Amino acid sequence: MQKTTWTKIKKRIAISLLTTCVIYALICLVLIYWPIPGKKEIKNYDYSSIEKNAKSSELGNKQWIKTRDGCELFSRIYKSENKDILILIHGSGSESRYLASLANSISESNIATVLTPDLRGHGENSGKRGDIDYIGQLENDMEDLIKYSRQSLGAKQIILAGHSSGGGFVLRFIGNPKNTKVDKAIMLAPYLGYDAPTVRPNSGGWVTVALKRIIGLSLLNNLGIRMLNGLPVLFFNLPEAYIDKLQVPSYSFRMTINFTPENYRQNIKDISIPCLVLVGKQDESFYPEQFQLAFEPANRFVKTEILDNVKHLNLVSSPESFERIREWLKVKQHEK
Repeated sequence: MQKTTWTKIKKRIAISLLTTCVIYALICLVLIYWPIPGKKEIKNYDYSSIEKNAKSSELGNKQWIKTRDGCELFSRIYKSENKDILILIHGSGSESRYLASLANSISESNIATVLTPDLRGHGENSGKRGDIDYIGQLENDMEDLIKYSRQSLGAKQIILAGHSSGGGFVLRFIGNPKNTKVDKAIMLAPYLGYDAPTVRPNSGGWVTVALKRIIGLSLLNNLGIRMLNGLPVLFFNLPEAYIDKLQVPSYSFRMTINFTPENYRQNIKDISIPCLVLVGKQDESFYPEQFQLAFEPANRFVKTEILDNVKHLNLVSSPESFERIREWLKVKQHEK
């Protein structure tokens, strides 16, 4: 009798677990395939600096840099007599051309030799656009770029810099003690994550976010199910006039996760190198006044400045940005 009762109990438990799993999976699928909002025409950004900077990109020497998986990343090298190498990372949905003005100013002033790569899934690179093979691949690529800088460019010091999502990725990289330690970092209006107090809703309209899909895929990933991580979850609202073959229309789930700080609060607490954070007072994507507060736990290492009359995109071409970077790097060189 007891054996029969125990058998019935186990059967009920199994049915209950199976039912729970089925409901969990259905909830995930409903969220993942929920209708996605259409692209919006956002007019509050000043895109004029994009065309101007793209023309300056021809000043850089084109270089393909091999990565550990045999692929090659398209890059530009702006040479100088200085053996410090500054690796400058572009923002989301874009590629390295718009960084040319800042890169050229830094190299011409012999502050550093500048390397501006198109990240995997972006720009001139081959492969699926807006996607990577796995979460963590961008860190592996960055390790390979640092290795190239030391072995092929003879880097004396490595300075890691980035704009917008590129700045957020810099924080993700330097805030993880497992990654190669670089000497200094510069974050230009860094994207800290959707839950950061610095971020306006939908980054000021820069992106349309498939939030329900992100939640559904996150739930599946909690179970170790990653087969749908290639689905797009971020859609960029770049006006048609500025879209060409090098721009990326959307990001997959794995690209979105990997191009964002893993945990911005913890990443900031783990900063252990000198850092400069610059943001424009008129930034359309972020709340400038919140950056000082966000980086307060690392104020021993981080200098944060708000620049007057500077917006999100022209932050990388503003003469004031260049001067602040030049002065900061000069001070840090004397401190060594």
